[in-house]
Amino acid sequence: MIAALHRAAALFALGLLAAGCANFSAISPGDSAPTVEARVGPPGTVWKNADGSEAWEYPMGPTGVQTFMIDIGPDRAVRAVRQVLTEEYFAKVVAGMSREDVRRLLGRPKEVWYFPARDEEVWTWRYLEVNYRFFNVLFDRASGTVRTTLRLDEVFLPGGGRGKR
Repeated sequence: MIAALHRAAALFALGLLAAGCANFSAISPGDSAPTVEARVGPPGTVWKNADGSEAWEYPMGPTGVQTFMIDIGPDRAVRAVRQVLTEEYFAKVVAGMSREDVRRLLGRPKEVWYFPARDEEVWTWRYLEVNYRFFNVLFDRASGTVRTTLRLDEVFLPGGGRGKR
């Protein structure tokens, strides 16, 4: 029994290690869905579209600064590979968008915070643009729609702590 648990834990750890070493530059338009899974593992989330196509989401860990979306056509072939934690995609987040629209665009956030005084929910993604930064989407909690967005630089505090400014 204990040996089986150790084996399962070792396989799980190998799976995490393999996902962390995924090479998304090795994926090209025209590759098959099974080829994608063999190269980078199963997606974190699969977003299904009305036309039979899918977007496969690959967030790169809780401290990662990249999230890849792989567009799979109805024919189960890759259409595009996109790294979405960039200014190009952040600029598409506008007031009035729903939580699901933002999630489909940027993937799973690193953190979610709730601020009762403003009845506001804030989703945060960490990304790299010369320096490490945070992209925040502020939602009206009641309506579930975007109020605004905010970009902050990651700063290192004396004593080794981290903060935002």
